[in-house]
Amino acid sequence: MLNIIIADSELEMVPKELWSFPDAVSYSKRRSKKLSEVLLDSNYMHRAIDSVFPGESTRRGRPDIIHTLLLACQESILNKAGQLLVFIHTRENKVITVNPQTRIPRSFNRFQGLIEDLYMKRTIQNNDQVLLEIIDSNLKEFISRNGLKNVRIFSPEDRISSVSEAVGDSTDTTLIIGGFSEGKYRTDMEGLGNKYSIYPEELTIWTVAMEAICTYERLHKVIS
Repeated sequence: MLNIIIADSELEMVPKELWSFPDAVSYSKRRSKKLSEVLLDSNYMHRAIDSVFPGESTRRGRPDIIHTLLLACQESILNKAGQLLVFIHTRENKVITVNPQTRIPRSFNRFQGLIEDLYMKRTIQNNDQVLLEIIDSNLKEFISRNGLKNVRIFSPEDRISSVSEAVGDSTDTTLIIGGFSEGKYRTDMEGLGNKYSIYPEELTIWTVAMEAICTYERLHKVIS
């Protein structure tokens, strides 16, 4: 089983600090939702984010990154073979568990609504099957509580290695990939596992995830 944890993902509801900003207010009205029920999206609240959280407007409020990542992972051959689990850890120390059978909406607007519902309800179910669940947990506690083994961290700052070296040859592997568009992990990764970089330049998180998934598929003969 390959476990992928997307760490420090920029997935959060609109913080209270932004509720008085015109950009945020007009966006929530357009969505016909309270600001407390709306995902932070830098495409519409860039100036508000920059005013309250200087220098973070290009990083915070990026649910589109997680949408693209989940589309790629859930449609992968490895997931169809029942050998992939994806977890989304957020900057607020929440973890979203994704059932392998969950079909991610291709439309970003529908995905956005789905995640907003998840934050309100804590679980998304279909016929008594939990498709998505959100729990409160920091990264280290989550890894320990779920007995995740052979943790390997993708970090662009470390020495360059091959993807196969980064993924390793164990069938029971946990990969940590940063869930942000730029910058460094906010969570302290020391002691969690070895760190690897697979390319001299920063890559999108879905590129890293798919390189890892395809490598795992071939190393463990999921496909020839």
